[in-house]
Amino acid sequence: MKKIILLILVTMLFVSPFVAATTMTTSDKIQSQKTMPCTTSEFTHTVFIEEGVTTWCPNCPNAAKALYSMYNASEYPFYFVALITDKNPIAQNRSWWHYLEYVIPTIFIDGGFIQYDSSGKTPELTEQLYRPYIEEAGARTVHPLELTTNVVGHRDATLDITVTVKNTGSKPYLGYVRSYVTEIISRWNNQQGDPFNFGFLDYAIINVIFLAPQQSRTYTMTWDGAANHRGVTFPDIVDDNIMVITAVAHWLPHFIAKEEYIGPHFAFYVDQTVGASVE
Repeated sequence: MKKIILLILVTMLFVSPFVAATTMTTSDKIQSQKTMPCTTSEFTHTVFIEEGVTTWCPNCPNAAKALYSMYNASEYPFYFVALITDKNPIAQNRSWWHYLEYVIPTIFIDGGFIQYDSSGKTPELTEQLYRPYIEEAGARTVHPLELTTNVVGHRDATLDITVTVKNTGSKPYLGYVRSYVTEIISRWNNQQGDPFNFGFLDYAIINVIFLAPQQSRTYTMTWDGAANHRGVTFPDIVDDNIMVITAVAHWLPHFIAKEEYIGPHFAFYVDQTVGASVE
């Protein structure tokens, strides 16, 4: 089974050629939206959003500000990470080669359950665009999981990270665990000169996980910012500025056909997400 999963992942990464990213606002295209009435109490899980951006993109600041504003308002249970593709090769791999993103900004909600490839003309209008999609994802039927993350910093660019996943359902669970190390205030600025938020640095934990009903599994590791992260190092991270965001996705691949600005790829839908700051 693990060999089959790895084959799917390799195919997913290399099935299509990369096309250079361009920028987009809602003025560039007309896209219908389905509004789904949903309140926070109706969310089945904490939603996970990956935000594909670059530092030079003129439309990315509106997307970034909209997500950060909604996050701070705590209206919806969600976490997001900024995949700053022109600065971080690991973020580039996730955005370009996994999702085959051709246009920026693009948000990928719950591992690709929803993909939206534009922003509004202002942060406020962008919030209006994103809200129905977050609500739709939040109302999904998911596999029941409990997820906790703990992060201990040593003020020397190392982090001790512990992640525990419990299958609270009655059926076996097979999926993927990914822990994203992020800077709450990123070292990289957007096109307007303001820092991104929850800028992705590298994965701390990335594993296939199998859990019997009611079984739990704990992963521990020490992440070193000063190490070589595909040619980039982060020896200057500040503990108080770090959040580790962990998402668990089910193994079942969902084939996403090529759209106008997104290539064909496999999506693995997220069932639970949690974030933890450094203790």
